Amino acid sequence: MNTSEYKKYHESFMQNNHGSTAVHTCACIFFTVQCAAYLAIKSRFPRCCQFAYEYMVMVLPMIIAHTLLAEYIYVLNLIIFTILLSNLLLYHQNVVKKFMQKNVFPNNRVALISCLRGLTYLITGLCILAVDFQDFPRYLAKTERFGFSLMDTGVGLFVIMSGVVHKDLRSQKLVEIVKGNLKIISILVILGVGRYVSVKQLNYQEHVTEYGVHWNFFFTIAVCKVLSTIVLYFSNNAVLLCILSLVVHELALYIGLQDWVFGDTPRNSLISANREGISSCLGYVSIYLFGVCIKNILLDKNVTKLNTQIKLVLGTVLMWFLTCFIHMIRPASRTLANAGYSIYIDTLLITMSAFLYFITVLVESKENGFKVPVILSPINTNGLSYFLIANLLTGAVNLSMRTLLVPSYVTFMILNIHMIVSSTVVVYLKALGLKI
Repeated sequence: MNTSEYKKYHESFMQNNHGSTAVHTCACIFFTVQCAAYLAIKSRFPRCCQFAYEYMVMVLPMIIAHTLLAEYIYVLNLIIFTILLSNLLLYHQNVVKKFMQKNVFPNNRVALISCLRGLTYLITGLCILAVDFQDFPRYLAKTERFGFSLMDTGVGLFVIMSGVVHKDLRSQKLVEIVKGNLKIISILVILGVGRYVSVKQLNYQEHVTEYGVHWNFFFTIAVCKVLSTIVLYFSNNAVLLCILSLVVHELALYIGLQDWVFGDTPRNSLISANREGISSCLGYVSIYLFGVCIKNILLDKNVTKLNTQIKLVLGTVLMWFLTCFIHMIRPASRTLANAGYSIYIDTLLITMSAFLYFITVLVESKENGFKVPVILSPINTNGLSYFLIANLLTGAVNLSMRTLLVPSYVTFMILNIHMIVSSTVVVYLKALGLKI
């Protein structure tokens, strides 16, 4: 098999995937969330030892759960849940008192936000390389048109976590808003152009039906950031804006946008060549705005922690109902970022937030509390750097070997080296005070 033949083989291997189910995809993510929650409530070792300990408890099991033991994801979830529950039972004292306090945390920071954001980058960092190996099940890879899968959640969770850390525009002047957004958007555009050029120059395998000919993940994030900032500048009603943008997007898909995206229209213009990436932007704006909604709930100091917990739990129940109901009518599609997909990403966030918020309040005390794992903290604060490092390492691996043809033990070694190097580098960058 020469280089050209292998490239075609690799691209065909990624096609015609229909994913798994919404619950199964959630279970794949939730396993690592539970591992992180366990680390967040345990006492800590010296920093160097803590890093190694967290790798063994969170990162290594994550690799195994998505490769060698992928078929046992429900069992793995049950095991870690049992371990986590046995530790949480130690915090049964003063539960009512804890939840009746005002929704205020030390330093006005809700640790679960940093934890979830770090986890989003960490899981994505693994998947972008693991998907190129045979040991990574195809039902976890990106779907072709409709369906649920682990990798389908990647860009959605990136966008929604950006919404969760969105800065309040009401406290800033227009000049400050423009400056702040111009920097991050410029970086995203440069990375997007860099990715396009490098893929073409290196003859790297690509899948046009994912975003289009020239479009990629970085452009989607940049456009989403611009549009979301504009609408939030004129109105701070994130709930209404989220619903409105989703309804408009779904209506556009229904009256012809979907047929155009999935049709055989020639890619003879810049817009038609990138119709998948461009047409999905409004759906991702809706996802971003939902992240802002969750941030507002988590940071609302005028209510009790019980009130916040109730909102998150009821919201979780409602969102799961909507996910199942809408998927029966209009199947979820990452390519379109339609209502089924957008609401599912929203469901994942509010489900994980409700779970981690309960643990955060339960273990809160003067001495200890919910602490972001050492591995996740620098990834959270330097997420774009981590993602760039992970992408560069992924490219290097794919250019140096034919990943689909290597045996399982080689796959396992490479994935561990990939995660160790990417995590270590971002920790070192934080120590140097460097970030993108």
